[in-house]
Amino acid sequence: MVGGALRRFWTDRCDIFVREGAVDPGTGRRVFIERRLFADLPCRVSFRLSFETVSGVRDVADAVVAANQAVKLFLRPDIVVPAGSKIVVRRGVHEMVFARTGQPAVFGTHQEVRMERFERWV
Repeated sequence: MVGGALRRFWTDRCDIFVREGAVDPGTGRRVFIERRLFADLPCRVSFRLSFETVSGVRDVADAVVAANQAVKLFLRPDIVVPAGSKIVVRRGVHEMVFARTGQPAVFGTHQEVRMERFERWV
């Protein structure tokens, strides 16, 4: 099966969190809390680096290059990752924290979730 073949490369693990409103029992005020939707899911993070030169530069040796990094999370297709979710990925002893951006591309065997570095809850 294709899905099983892909998943054997998924050596990373991830947790997916959302931010939701709740009432603080002590104050009665509405506060926002972080809630884990999924824990320890097998996944794979892919990094792609692309470069672009700045237009109008005459000498190639003096060209200014802008680097862009695209990050994708490969995950089972049945997992729903809400927009703005915080995604914590563990690869060995390293932990990376991302946010979901854009609509996931869902296929029969997997989904690809575009991510960027998590800065803060919005």
